[in-house]
Amino acid sequence: MSFMSSFRILGLMSGTSLDGLDIADVRLKKVSPDKWQFEILHATTIPYSIELKQRLSSAVNDTALGITQLSHDLGLYFADCVNVFLTEYSIEKSEVDAISSHGHTVFHQPQNGITLQIGNGPELAVFTGIKTVCDFRVQDVLLGGNGAPLVPVGDQLLFSELADSFLNLGGFSNISFSKKTIASAFDICPVNVVLNLMAGNLGKNYDVNGEMGRGGTIDHSVLDRLNNLPFYKEIPPKSLGMEWVNSCINPILNNDERLITTYYEHIATQLAAVLIENDLHSVFITGGGAKNTFLIDRLKCHYHGQLIIPDERIIDFKEATVFALLGALRLAGEVNVWSSVTGARQDSVSGVIHNPRW
Repeated sequence: MSFMSSFRILGLMSGTSLDGLDIADVRLKKVSPDKWQFEILHATTIPYSIELKQRLSSAVNDTALGITQLSHDLGLYFADCVNVFLTEYSIEKSEVDAISSHGHTVFHQPQNGITLQIGNGPELAVFTGIKTVCDFRVQDVLLGGNGAPLVPVGDQLLFSELADSFLNLGGFSNISFSKKTIASAFDICPVNVVLNLMAGNLGKNYDVNGEMGRGGTIDHSVLDRLNNLPFYKEIPPKSLGMEWVNSCINPILNNDERLITTYYEHIATQLAAVLIENDLHSVFITGGGAKNTFLIDRLKCHYHGQLIIPDERIIDFKEATVFALLGALRLAGEVNVWSSVTGARQDSVSGVIHNPRW
């Protein structure tokens, strides 16, 4: 076990919205048992090529051999991105304590005891020469948890004084908050994984500022079908994956981009319901959806508490920063996955460490 209280970690995040690889060079320092300070020294997003984006989006239907090859190729790509990042910002490898990588999720089926994040691990460690921490979700799933969400640890240790609750609007929306010192967190509904797909039908990567949604109308019969999906009535902890989108959301939308305004309303309705039901008076919003002015406007129509939107660097790189923290906690031998938010039998010190030299 390490007793270091300060670390410099490269946090890597590849989300389900397939925007690209986020890299955040983060300095972290433990200042009390339940508080860490952080500074993002450098950060960037490296977009995926069309080919790689297509391989990742179709991976869920690939063969075992195909997924294994993709994981290897993605690991090499991540390593190359890190090496370019280090060169671009003149960072010596000896200055970095570790890379902490979420990887890219292909399967997430905690009810079946499995979750798979690819593109991390040995390739990153060997081809960068830097110790790498990865595979943060598997152990929690084996302990009976959802393996998600993991970001609430960062919400509490890095941002807790800023708001009652913390909402991330990425590929999926997830929230975390504490009531009577008990942390709670769960996925709410899909966001950008669906909006980006609908925008893609019109040849766009995403709906800039929600302009496509702003110009449409709401189909209330479709909205009712979406809002009545059983998942929304389940008691947390709970989490979502692309399998659920494919089996429950996509058949209702039927690949019809004209329903994008309806889907925005669905998102806003579900977000507001959770905030109101849990008596949350302020919410700190990050992720790509925080920049979607139409989505934020629709949320304001349903929820009248305080919306706190931080500076763009935090919006863009909060998740990569939190995974840097999770890596630091793993290196320090401290709990980094909370059973109160995942539903596991116990808290855990999760993450597999790969050393470049033995």
